[in-house]
Amino acid sequence: MKVCFPITNDNGINSTLYGHFASTPLFLIFDTATRQSSIVPNCDEKNPFAGCNPFSALRGRQLDGIVVGGIGDDALRTMNLCGFRVYEAQSGSIPENLALFEKNELSESIIQDSHLEGRCSDNGVPHKCNHTH
Repeated sequence: MKVCFPITNDNGINSTLYGHFASTPLFLIFDTATRQSSIVPNCDEKNPFAGCNPFSALRGRQLDGIVVGGIGDDALRTMNLCGFRVYEAQSGSIPENLALFEKNELSESIIQDSHLEGRCSDNGVPHKCNHTH
């Protein structure tokens, strides 16, 4: 299996998980069959100076999972549309999360609709604002 982790610095399997998927500088891809890792910069290979672009960086890669410390709804939705399954990390340790992934003990990330948090609704849909209508 190939598992992807967002990281800041390349320390191989001992790298620390980065807290936000979309803005991570690097991705570590670990192959559980060979126990080898590779590093992928978080950018578009054709335009590396345009900034972070996880969709271009991971496009076409065969990954069995992406383990993240944090990911926004839009990024999660896009990764799911690209065929990737995204899982919630349980710590900053890649070896710990990898062991949980291999035992199928990580929860798959779900869309939270966090952009709706705190918004009012006047169309009969429940709202989470702190006042009455």
